[in-house]
Amino acid sequence: MIKDYWTKASSDYSDLIDEEMQKSYKDKWLNFILDEIKDLEGPLEILDIGTGPGFFPLILSSKDRHLTGIDLTEAMIEEAQKKLQAFHVDADLFIMDCQETTFPDQKFDCIICRNLVWTLPDPEKAYKEWFRILKPGGQLLIFDGSWYIHHFDPSAKEKYQALKDYVKKTYDIDVYPYGDKETNPDDYELMKITFLSDKARPAWDEKTLTSMGFTVDKVLEDYLDFLVGKEERLARGDISPVFFIKASK
Repeated sequence: MIKDYWTKASSDYSDLIDEEMQKSYKDKWLNFILDEIKDLEGPLEILDIGTGPGFFPLILSSKDRHLTGIDLTEAMIEEAQKKLQAFHVDADLFIMDCQETTFPDQKFDCIICRNLVWTLPDPEKAYKEWFRILKPGGQLLIFDGSWYIHHFDPSAKEKYQALKDYVKKTYDIDVYPYGDKETNPDDYELMKITFLSDKARPAWDEKTLTSMGFTVDKVLEDYLDFLVGKEERLARGDISPVFFIKASK
């Protein structure tokens, strides 16, 4: 079901990446990431896990940074290939399961993953695999969110409802109904099978990463408020709790 989900989302997700490339988002993302990896000595081998349409290879590739992108779906890799060709960017792309890669031990200086961990059947297995392929001293950057937690946590539900009402009143926008059984039945079914739907995050991730041998260096909740601005984020109907984790090996 997860593979089908991302396959169906490939076209819409590709359009979102086009929007990010056309706005100042790409520069803000680039500056954010470069600031986090500034202590790593180049040239760098960087792995983008769940690369989708290739946003991170597009903005990060340079003579000092070689990007490799992997994704579970052929459709996403095809979208990424189109974008890399259009922007004349050289990066390696592979269809691959991030929970069980074919890379050798200690290959990458940095691993980046955005909006993917929440869908993984076995995120603990994935974190263990990422530890294996990361070089000693390497960094793991995770951008993710708790898209369904308001269905399980009363305090999260209260905050979600308040933001939902604010966005509707202020911007006349209906937020995406994550996990709503009546209006979004497909997403409701996805919520039921994803392991992390009801987990308290990023606390779960911090504990799991530490148990794998990572050192958690930074946790930043609602990072998008810092990256694009809170009001701009709300104006596009984005109210789900998101977080950024930086960990090192």
